[in-house]
Amino acid sequence: MDERKLHKILGQDLEVPDMVNKKLREAYALVEQKARPAKRRGFRPLRTVLIAAAAAALLCGTAAAAYQVFRQDVAINIPQAVQGFFGDSRQPWERTEIYDEVGHLNYWPKREVVSVDPDQAQALVGDCLPKSGYQWQIGDYTFTVEGYLLDETTGSGKFYYSVEHPGGFPEGTVDEATGCLTYKGRIGVVFSTKSDVHWPWISGKLRSVDMERSTAEKLYITEGGASGKLGWKAEDGLNVKFTIYGETDRDDDILSVTLDLPGVKSVPVITVSDPETGELAAAISPIAVRADARHIIEYLGPNGERTLGAVRYVALEYADGSRYVIEDTGLDNADYGMYDDEVYVVEVFNRLVDPSQVTAVIVDNQRYEVK
Repeated sequence: MDERKLHKILGQDLEVPDMVNKKLREAYALVEQKARPAKRRGFRPLRTVLIAAAAAALLCGTAAAAYQVFRQDVAINIPQAVQGFFGDSRQPWERTEIYDEVGHLNYWPKREVVSVDPDQAQALVGDCLPKSGYQWQIGDYTFTVEGYLLDETTGSGKFYYSVEHPGGFPEGTVDEATGCLTYKGRIGVVFSTKSDVHWPWISGKLRSVDMERSTAEKLYITEGGASGKLGWKAEDGLNVKFTIYGETDRDDDILSVTLDLPGVKSVPVITVSDPETGELAAAISPIAVRADARHIIEYLGPNGERTLGAVRYVALEYADGSRYVIEDTGLDNADYGMYDDEVYVVEVFNRLVDPSQVTAVIVDNQRYEVK
């Protein structure tokens, strides 16, 4: 590996110092010697590659900051992935009042979890899962994407992944009261579509730790997310940026790489039209709902600027008369929620939903009948 080949790979002109070029040659020579890396227990390597992030790390920092990145395909355990996406191995909690560092009162709204029927999940979304899981060895961290589901109609996604580190993670990485990943773990995972769109990010904020599978050295994490703008395609695949941040905001990242995930089939969706206007009123999939919330627009200025209120209540009504209340005062049963650029509310479910059993979508005083 030399400077000329690196130019071709990265597609741009670069000035590579002699010391860095030497380290590049040494790194790639080491990889070529290890054509058949040692197997990790419990996984069957199908393919191992060195990605360009290893070279980029050498160029972007000092030689001491370099690390190698390897990927291998791993068998996906569908029952475990389904449990991670939708099941009750995540922690519920009651409404909890907390005070921040300056004494302001905040609170965690109540969160409920329910069990999942693996057979029903397989029937609803099994064809939309990737064909395998994907695992990367990044320095002394092992990052594995166990599965993901994408919904291009609602602009949402659900992700189940694990991060393993010998010796464990910093104290306070997982919040004991909620079972959620905290900033103290210094773990950053950001998913984005590879489609050519203005707003590619699909990641959310709430990252729930699978308390049944996780150990001191390996965390299994569920995350729901949504994009602010539609137009991307599930089949285009994803980028995922994996970062271990420095101990403070002033420290450099310990490592940061952008990784590639292949495209999948978008999950099935049922849509509901407004009977008066014919416009989309709501779209419901097994992982999310997108519903018209334009009633919260309080002011529309001459240049299109908007002042928004807030949606207070979102629920799905089922054929048996029961309701899945997603959002209410003091209650939040969504993995992620947002308003998109068209002022539709998007809620990513914290459980599995069978759209064929939904008879109505309720947003505040708006009721959208599913026929």
